[in-house]
This record gives sequence, C-alpha cells and structure tokens, in this order.
Amino acid sequence: MVPDETQESSMNKAQIIASIDVAMGGHVAEKLIIGNEKISSGCGSDLRGATDLAVRAVRLYGMFGEELGYSSTQKKEASDDYNAKVDKCVKKILDESFTRVELLLQTKDKELRRLSKYLY
Repeated sequence: MVPDETQESSMNKAQIIASIDVAMGGHVAEKLIIGNEKISSGCGSDLRGATDLAVRAVRLYGMFGEELGYSSTQKKEASDDYNAKVDKCVKKILDESFTRVELLLQTKDKELRRLSKYLY
C-alpha cells in the first residue's frame, strides 16, 4: 500500500501519516477480528512499507525535526545516538498510527466485521 521511493511523488506530512495509517489497517483489523494470538504474516509487507515511509519522513525529509532537528541523514552517515533517536521517533509514529487506526476501526466495528466475512 505504501509506494516505494521510485513511485512516490511529493507528499506532505499529513499524506505520509495517512499512508502509514492505511498500511497499518490490515494489522489492526486482524487484531480486532481474530485476536492477537492469530495475527497472520499477511500484512507484513504493509508494516514494512509503513516503517520505511516513517523512516524516510524522519531521516530524509526532516518532517519530525521538532524531535530530531532538521536534517537529511542516511543511517551510515549518522552517529549511533542519532540513529537510536530516529528509531525511537519511528516507533512513536507507528505506535500513534496503530492507536489512531484501532480507534477508527473500533468505531466502525459493525462494518469491519461485515467486510471481514467476505475476506476469510
């Protein structure tokens, strides 16, 4: 669901966050419908895409500069301390996305369950 760097046109911060939320949707839906213990590997590529997009937003686009400063730095060019801060910021973005999507899908529980009947 998340475009790679070659497919991506200019995106603003809100669009990137929305794309991360969309990618997080399958994982959250599985958790709500079938439970944590039965979550499949099916949404792994979406989670990987969400993570990659969050990393690019933080590391390359400076979109979360209020937490890390405004720079564009590749992992190999940065200190271990800076890379740890990037990881922490990416985790925060993904955790906040999970929470947003979970709340949204909980409010749409009836629709989600109806849709899930056609997917399983």
